[in-house]
Amino acid sequence: MNNDYQLANKTRKELKLKNLRRDILISDGAKALDMILEAPSPATLIQSFPDQDLYYLMHKIGVHDFIPVLALAASSQWEYILDVEVWDDDRLNTHMITQVFSLLFKADPQRLLRWTITEKPDFIEYYLSQKMYIFIREHDEVPPEDFEDYITLDDKFYFRFPGLQSGTNENSEGELLPQDTPRENGLPDDAPELIEQMIRTLAAMDLSVLHGLFLETLSLLPAETEEEQFRQKNIRLAEKGFLPAHEAVGIYQPVAGKDLTHRPAITNKSKALDPDIPLPPMFFTQFLKGDNLFAKTLKQISAQGGIPDLDSELAALINKVISADRIRIRNRESIEKPLEKTMSTLSLGLEVLMEGSKISVERAVDLITKYFLEDIFRTGSRESARLQAMVRKWYETSFIGAKDLPLSFLGETYLGIIGGLMVQRPMFFANYADKILYRNFAGLSDIRATQRQLDEIICLDDFLNRLNVDIATFTFGVLTYKSMILTLWIRDRMGLNKSKPLSLAPIEISKFKDFFAQLFGPEGTIGDTQAKDLGLWAAQASGVHETDLPTALQGILYALLRELESEYGHVRVQDLDPRFMPMFLLAGQK
Repeated sequence: MNNDYQLANKTRKELKLKNLRRDILISDGAKALDMILEAPSPATLIQSFPDQDLYYLMHKIGVHDFIPVLALAASSQWEYILDVEVWDDDRLNTHMITQVFSLLFKADPQRLLRWTITEKPDFIEYYLSQKMYIFIREHDEVPPEDFEDYITLDDKFYFRFPGLQSGTNENSEGELLPQDTPRENGLPDDAPELIEQMIRTLAAMDLSVLHGLFLETLSLLPAETEEEQFRQKNIRLAEKGFLPAHEAVGIYQPVAGKDLTHRPAITNKSKALDPDIPLPPMFFTQFLKGDNLFAKTLKQISAQGGIPDLDSELAALINKVISADRIRIRNRESIEKPLEKTMSTLSLGLEVLMEGSKISVERAVDLITKYFLEDIFRTGSRESARLQAMVRKWYETSFIGAKDLPLSFLGETYLGIIGGLMVQRPMFFANYADKILYRNFAGLSDIRATQRQLDEIICLDDFLNRLNVDIATFTFGVLTYKSMILTLWIRDRMGLNKSKPLSLAPIEISKFKDFFAQLFGPEGTIGDTQAKDLGLWAAQASGVHETDLPTALQGILYALLRELESEYGHVRVQDLDPRFMPMFLLAGQK
């Protein structure tokens, strides 16, 4: 009974801490800091934060204002900050190490030195080896003449800061701590000042430890040390769901619905609190809202009592997306990007699994109860990957690829479609709907709309490939599929293209005016006669019967004529100017 009471009491305290942490995470920076420092036991509260939550708070509150919190943080939380801040892929960035060490040194200088020397000796020795020269003078040796720029505390160990050494990697995505002091490569560097303060502090603590640190720094093999530190960092981050990018990218590996692994049977039995199991981060939960299917489903699951460990599962999935896309979580914007992708892809995956039946939140709840989130995510990414593979296969034998034409040849809309599918992670071309140009695929409607437009592009490209056009004859104007089709049509009807290959030479404006006058009716509209003539020409030029002209191509030609009406329907013949008519290839003065 006593053990049950203790466990219940411990669980109750943890629940209270959890609620307090959640309130802190959703508060603004200044209020969150006050809530932390004014808590009954600030150190207990701070050290109860998952590493990711504390790191997010650091950038939300501000690194300078966060120093009192870091002073009370656990060493493992310090280590997480180092792991995510100081690495550029597989290379240590000593400039960022300086910034993080400067922050931690201000928080607790003696603790930083004790921690690094006892638990991370190779790490600090590597840093020192990249930033300073160390010289040991024997007792009977006369100091050389160039010792004026060396510093010594005991007349035996000398050190100086020669500036950046060749071969160090000093490129950084951003500044952790804003600095004003200029230095080489345009980056500020407070390493000499910081290292000297650290050395003097360590000497005051224990001079013999400083001597040992200098000796080991001199004997260090930097390349081997960096490789070992990289290995250990990957292990630590993998425990939190941050796999190396080359492994995390497996989250985008497509999987068919029939191959999904079923969850074990879900029980309502509550699990005992295990302090050895790290808590899942909570900072992203404040962004789990919206009208997408997954957000609605998650809300419904929560109302029904939840699914055990679903928070941890979702956190691990988001972390894999963050690792695969190489995103650094420093502020609200940086977390919204992978979170929106995760929720959109999960919503798409749920719709794919429900295809053939009515899409509903209740059905989505059943699917999440049945399948793991990662498998549902991969089911969704399979659909966009399929479109991407289709585009890449098409482009290898396409007309524009064979003629070495830019993608802008396809026009703004089709360019947006292809551009979104050609990038490493396929995106849906929203064309500024909701004020955004691209977003993640969020449902089968996005997939079907993109598939329909992709089919149009492939059909258009196949038509152009049948025309036998001499691209070298293009010399003037703006070449797009619109100007190519219209110019070839007009040249044919004016008797200018009597043999193949077809020419794209510009049409004289004086000759074009007569055709233009016949193209539009009195109200600026294009009649059925002209529309049928364009279709007839397209069939003849591509070598097919008029009735066999693909439906998609007919739609493209129809849309082209409607655009002509909109752009030029009310333009008078005498006002035509080839400089302002990009839908035709024209030459000559107005």
